[in-house]
Order: sequence, then C-alpha cells, then structure tokens
Amino acid sequence: MGTDGAAVMTGARNGVVSKLKGDRAYIIGIHCMAHHLELSFSDAMRSNAMYQKVEDLLCGLYTFFHTSPLNRANLINSFQALGQQPLLPTRIGGTRWVGHLLCALDHFLRGYRGLVQHLEQIQSPDAQNVRGVQQAKARKYYSTIREAVIVRFCGFLHDTLTHLSSLSTCLESLHQKRERKFVTVIRQGPMMKATVADCYEGITLTRADDNKALISSQKEVIDRLVENMNHRFQDASEGILHATKLVSFTNWPQSGDEEADFGDAELETLVDHFKPVLESSGVMVERIPDQWTALKSLMYQEPKSLPKMSWIAVNRRFQHSCPDLLALFDLVLSLPPSTAECERGFSTMKQVKTDWRSNLNPRHFQIFSWCSCVLQRSGTMTQMRL
Repeated sequence: MGTDGAAVMTGARNGVVSKLKGDRAYIIGIHCMAHHLELSFSDAMRSNAMYQKVEDLLCGLYTFFHTSPLNRANLINSFQALGQQPLLPTRIGGTRWVGHLLCALDHFLRGYRGLVQHLEQIQSPDAQNVRGVQQAKARKYYSTIREAVIVRFCGFLHDTLTHLSSLSTCLESLHQKRERKFVTVIRQGPMMKATVADCYEGITLTRADDNKALISSQKEVIDRLVENMNHRFQDASEGILHATKLVSFTNWPQSGDEEADFGDAELETLVDHFKPVLESSGVMVERIPDQWTALKSLMYQEPKSLPKMSWIAVNRRFQHSCPDLLALFDLVLSLPPSTAECERGFSTMKQVKTDWRSNLNPRHFQIFSWCSCVLQRSGTMTQMRL
C-alpha cells in the first residue's frame, strides 16, 4: 500500500496501513518515494541561508506581480519589447512536489532579462504613476536579482532540481551508485556554467568576485542532500523492498558468467514474504526456485538484449515454462513506489468540483467529468486537424 507520510496513514498503532494490515504480515506499507525526495530536499535546505534568501526573492516576485494586474501587464510588455516569450514568476509552494520550485527557477532564469528591465524601469526616480511602496519593493528586488551569488545559486538549484525531478520517474531503481553519479552531474550542470561569468543574459552582475559564500552553500547542500537521501531511502536498501530489484533488468549482471547465484537470496526473501498470497492464488511455490534458474538460463542466451527487455515480452515468451515465477514477479511489479497518480486524480477533481460546484453529487460529477474529457479531446483533435 503506497501512502504519503501523514501520521493518519503511517501511524504504528492507528494508521490506515496498520489497520488494514492486521494479521496479514505480507501487506507492505510504502511511503511515497516522490515525497521522500521532497522531504530530503527540504531537510537539506532547512538551515541554508543562501536558499532562504532565494526563496524569499522568488516568493516576493510572485506576490509582486500576481497581486498587481498593472505590474503583470507591464512585465509582459517588457518581454514583448525584447522579442521574448513572457515568463511570469510562478508560485514555489502549495504542494510537496519539487516541480513547483523548479518551474519558478526556470522562469526566473530564462526570463531574467525582461524581469531586470521591468524592475529597472519601476525603481527609477523618473518613473511615473508608480506608488512609493511599489517603487521601494522594486528597488529591493532589482538590487537582489543583480547579485552574482544569487543568480549563480539559482543556476545551481535549477540543475539540482532537474536531476531530482528525473530521479522521481525511476525511484524503484534508486541505489547508492545512482546517488554518487547524481552528485557528480549537478556539480557540472548547464545552468551553473551559464551563470559563472560576470554577465548573465547581457546584464552585468554585481559583486561577481564574492564566491566564498556560494561555494560554501553549494557544498553544504550537496553533502546534506546525500546524507538525507541515504537516511530517507534506507528502507528501500534492505529487506523486502531491496529484494524487489530483481524486476529491474538494469540490475541484472551483463555477462552470463555472473548469473549462476544472482538473485537467489532476493528470490527467497520474496517467496517467504508473499507465500500466503501466492498459495491462495494457486501458485506452486516450491517450483519457483527451479523456474528462476531456468529463466536465467533462457534470458542469458542473449545477454546484450537484457537492458532493453520488458516483462511483457518475457511473459509472452516464457509464460508456459515459468508460470509460477512470473506470477510472483507480476505481484512485485504491482507494488506502488509513488502516489503521484492519486495526487493527479485529486488535482483533476478539484479543477472540476470547485467552490462554486460544491453541491455536485457523484453522478452529476461523473457526467461533468466525462463531458470535460470529451470536450478537451475534441479540442485537441481540432487543433491537430488545423
């Protein structure tokens, strides 16, 4: 059962997982891996002064333009004057997903030139029809976003969150080697390289020689991020969750010489854990070890095709020769590593059942949702025809 980390779900005594588990020891409670990533990142940034400064800046820019239609319209005009696509500041919070912060950083860095031009116009003493409060805020933001250390740290965060977002799609195979490679990559990210110079997007940065605080903050973030990821993902590196690595062909040895004893211990762990479920489904548990040996021999006849192999193809080819083993692997493949799909379902529901439609009963809600999907698809098809 995949859940978030709320106490009502994961509580040891009265949590939903504990209530459903009862005497059924084979039920596994899995804390959403995407939430693990977000919590690891949040813990790493909690006491980082540089991150707090960037967070305050992004929140302030979002509020500055979101609450003022005039500022928003003038910012769009600045982008159009530069011949660029308007990229308005976005909200960095609201959910636990790292994508919100990544989107805010992406808009800030790619729309940096238009943003600086607009703030420079507002904070100028010659600006007309601008209130003093708005002018003071613009002067503060203009001074902050031109600091080299702020721009470079934003580039570092952008590269970091880009890799974290990509990791969230393959969390079922996240291991220690992947983390070391991840740290090596983000130290040489493209956004960091783009912000190293004294100018960014044609804008001269201030205090470009002050890099001591930047280097210190980057090292602190990397070290704490790896430490927190090791701590939060340790439940996936041992026990039953660690044994599920058998279903990922990237973890299989690439040469047939190493396949003799590969996976025997993990297979035994899986069989012992899910034995009641398998037996109740008519699976011959005692045949699984022999079928595992046979499957490895058949698979390693073409070892080069292993990384590209899928379990759909394996089921089609070996369903008759290894039915009990494939039944176990089908069970393992059903384990939910993330609750992202559920979260998207809730988001879609909130888009339909808003505060103004709070009285929709379930039947009308289903009809309304179906009509919305049909209209959306028909609109997409119309655009494709055009």
